[in-house]
Amino acid sequence: MAVGVLGIAPAFAEGGFNSTISGWLPGKDSRTWIDNNNDSVSTSVKFSGCSVDNGRFTYAGLQLKKVRPGLPDTVVNRDNNYCDTSSFGDKAAGTYYFHYSNLNGQLDRLAR
Repeated sequence: MAVGVLGIAPAFAEGGFNSTISGWLPGKDSRTWIDNNNDSVSTSVKFSGCSVDNGRFTYAGLQLKKVRPGLPDTVVNRDNNYCDTSSFGDKAAGTYYFHYSNLNGQLDRLAR
């Protein structure tokens, strides 16, 4: 099942950005962004308008990952987003992205 989110934005991530995601299946990633750690604001993401094709949206399992060139990316935080805001605290400088790990606790069979 794919999830559609009408608003997704890391809030105040040194300027922040707004984006729209549709057809997002578990196992997929958001775009990356660079946090230079020039402020003390929490890295966060806000979902709104969540819906699921042929099912019910309860929550999206998210992982905040940090890019490590030449090494596997590392999971720095996890959260279940119930179509609201997930805050991950002030992060060290680096390149980050969100990984959509599951929908309602279940991996999509196509994403395995």
